[in-house]
Order: sequence, then C-alpha cells, then structure tokens
Amino acid sequence: MLRETEEELVKSAQAGNIAAFERLLRLLEGQMLSLAAGFAHTPDDANDIYQDAMLAAYRALPKFKLESKFSTWLHKIVVNTALSNRRKLKRTWQKMAMIQSEYQQEEKYVDSRSPESRMLDSELNTQLNKAMEKLSDNERIAFVLCHQQGFKIREAAEVMGCTDSSVKVVLFRARNKLKQLLQEYH
Repeated sequence: MLRETEEELVKSAQAGNIAAFERLLRLLEGQMLSLAAGFAHTPDDANDIYQDAMLAAYRALPKFKLESKFSTWLHKIVVNTALSNRRKLKRTWQKMAMIQSEYQQEEKYVDSRSPESRMLDSELNTQLNKAMEKLSDNERIAFVLCHQQGFKIREAAEVMGCTDSSVKVVLFRARNKLKQLLQEYH
C-alpha cells in the first residue's frame, strides 16, 4: 500500500477530501492533545481546546500554503486557540491536580514506587501547575513547547511567530520564575 505524503494529504484535504484531513489529524492527534493540555486546567478544557483548534484548522485549511510543515501550522492554531479560549478556562488548577491524583490512584497498581514517593510527585505536580499559572502567556507557551513538547528553540520560535533569541529570553524568564516559585522543592 502506498503511503501518501503530507503534502499530498494536505492538497487532497484542501480539495475537500475530509478523509485526508482526518488522516492528517490522526498522525498529530497525540501531540496536539498534549499541547492543549499544557494550556488547560482540566482534561475537558484540553479536549475543548483541541476540538476548537481542529475546527479552526479545517476552516483555515484552504489558506494553508505549504510554506511550513503542516504540524507547525497546526501547533500554531492550537496555541492561538488556547490563548483565545483563556476567558473560558477559569477553573482552578486544583481540579486538574485532583483529576491527576485520581488517575495516579488508578495507576498505583502498576506503579512500584512507595506511597510517599507518589504523594510527593503529586504534590510537586500540583505546585508546578500553580506556578505555571503565574507565568505570562508567552512564558507559558515557550515552557510548554520546549520542556513539555520537546520542541527545539527554532521550532518554538516558528510556532510563536518570533525570533530564536526572543524564545530564549522568554524561556529564561519562565525558568527563573518557576525556579523561584518552586524553590522549596529544589
């Protein structure tokens, strides 16, 4: 079976082939959901961001000019959707920590760490989420892209629409703020 290239899938999707668009999304779904989760307060919020972003991507697909990678373009849409949905995302980070804690409880049968270790990890995760809430939008975007998504500086700069050095500066500020806010865990 021949595999279609990304460019062929994009062109097919732009011509109205919904199945081609769905194949493109399936290839990137995990990354996009993970990126959305980096900006969300709860898994439901992450899913809402993802769904809104994919709808926006479908609507904007005819304007995509293949000058960048489809994944980079889609990352930009998810980031922009997350920022524009910020007003909707007023739930607390504690809800996310509670859900994560429940998830970790379900996973404890697989986890060989001690209950104390799991509790400390959960507490640190809660504190990290609270600290990230205090970052500016740009600091949070840079941190999520580079440290949670594994983007290189140049890739983050492309998604953020700025220079590599700007990303480095924003990332430096984000790390310093988080370091200061989490210094008791250092």
